[in-house]
Amino acid sequence: MASYPIELDLTGKRVLVVGLGPVGRRKATGLVEAGAEVIGVDPFATPLDGVKTYVERYRPEHLEGMALIFATATAEINRQVVSDARGRRIWVNAASEPELGDFTLPATWRDGPITLTVSTSGASPALAAILRDRAGNAIGPEAAPFAQLLLELRPILLANVVEPERRRQIALIWADQNWLDFWREHGTEAVRTALLRAIEE
Repeated sequence: MASYPIELDLTGKRVLVVGLGPVGRRKATGLVEAGAEVIGVDPFATPLDGVKTYVERYRPEHLEGMALIFATATAEINRQVVSDARGRRIWVNAASEPELGDFTLPATWRDGPITLTVSTSGASPALAAILRDRAGNAIGPEAAPFAQLLLELRPILLANVVEPERRRQIALIWADQNWLDFWREHGTEAVRTALLRAIEE
């Protein structure tokens, strides 16, 4: 299956999760962490932090005002949710039959501002998880704090370097993988000082 990878800013967006079993609760928790306004529907639901939960059966009316839908109930209910969401032109993910939905979720690894995703285009989610873990281990512990530092320094670069080509050159200098070794040997402040020096040169 050909697909197009994308990262969504869900801050403040209303997202519906139909079915709050183990899969649905895991997805709902991740959506809350991403800043979404999460609504859960399940006739047997128990409270979940950050999720506005309706302890009732799914009805099409639950889709109103939603930006995204996750169908994580039984296969029968999921098919109904997909059909209803399609009729309203709302993107939907179907946990039981991913091919029925509009999008799937890759295996994901997160550390600070770094997000790594791996997909096998539906061939083997288990293989995707194994490759994700291998790649995450290869990144190393210095990458996340270094990325966080770059996130903090980026506004300084934008404010002090006006010329686009010069900005690009500095961004390439900052992205050099050798900084990870320098970080390991000399620590945060030494790296910060060296990166800022590149703006002054």
